[in-house]
Amino acid sequence: MTHLYIKMSGTPYERGLLYGTQAKELIHKLIEEYKLLFDKENHIAWETAYKKAAAFEEPIRAFRPDLIEEMKGIADGAGIDLQTVLVLNCRSEIMFTDIPSNEDACTVIGVPPEVSKNGHTLLAQNWDWWTVGEGTTVLLEVEQEGYAKSLIVTEAGLVGGKGLNEYGVALSMNAMSVNGGKVGVPLQVVLRAALSCSTVPKAIDCIAKCPRAGCACVGLASWDGELVMVEYAPNDLDILLSDGKALCHTNHWQSLKMILGPEARNYSYISTFTRLDRARRLTKDKKKLTPKKLFAILSDHAGYPDGICRHDGPDLPYYHCHSSLWSMVIDTVTRTLYITDGTPCKAKPEKYVLK
Repeated sequence: MTHLYIKMSGTPYERGLLYGTQAKELIHKLIEEYKLLFDKENHIAWETAYKKAAAFEEPIRAFRPDLIEEMKGIADGAGIDLQTVLVLNCRSEIMFTDIPSNEDACTVIGVPPEVSKNGHTLLAQNWDWWTVGEGTTVLLEVEQEGYAKSLIVTEAGLVGGKGLNEYGVALSMNAMSVNGGKVGVPLQVVLRAALSCSTVPKAIDCIAKCPRAGCACVGLASWDGELVMVEYAPNDLDILLSDGKALCHTNHWQSLKMILGPEARNYSYISTFTRLDRARRLTKDKKKLTPKKLFAILSDHAGYPDGICRHDGPDLPYYHCHSSLWSMVIDTVTRTLYITDGTPCKAKPEKYVLK
């Protein structure tokens, strides 16, 4: 296994302590990454990010108190303080909510059973991120009392991410941007909570009722054929439907309701529209999509280096380079997650089954 795989169980604090202990080196690497990115990409000093993160503790505690306890365990295991773990888990709100990035990234493809070869609902995604983040991905197998057992793909020290759960619910995520965020529940906790649900309707309800701090597009798919994408902002949201066709998303708002509302904005035009068009064209009229074919689409280089499969641009400073750090395809029926370590055009996917 190329990614660090951690099995977590016990009380919330025990789960976090195990996580923090096993991922200690990667968590410290991630801290140094965000110190660099906050400074170079968003002109935010680490000390400023540290102070901002403190405000999110109480909203998280009110929404999912177990995750604050889990973060305490992570902090103790990694030899850092709780507020530093909060900074990592609020990185989207710190980086994207108030200060828009000048980059866009991530392509998601949802496949309903009508167009998959085996009749299963599939969910696929490239995670495009700053290349300095290489080597910080972890896979968390989480047993949590009262919530679904989950397999989560995330960065070391984060409590939420993409993945699937024991009920055959899968989740993806695209970064978005709004005109202003608020103190509330950060993205990583929203993702963890949604993936803790037993059905797609319950996951939608969880996102809708959550006091959200920022924004994102969350893809939801399940073994019984459900497939939607939830575009959410702090005060409103909308849901995109597949209508029995492949459902694709990149990094701009597609809901007319959200586009015409007061919150939505685009933080970049570099490739989000061209990647969406390319993904739609490559999946159009396909009735036999498979994980292998989805990895081929996620490897597409049209618009290189700013294509679906993202590569570092020439002559960029190292802290500004972006690439597809990993690519995943989830089969919701077999509870199988295929994931690469690196760009899908080069790296062979590994197979993980949630039992």
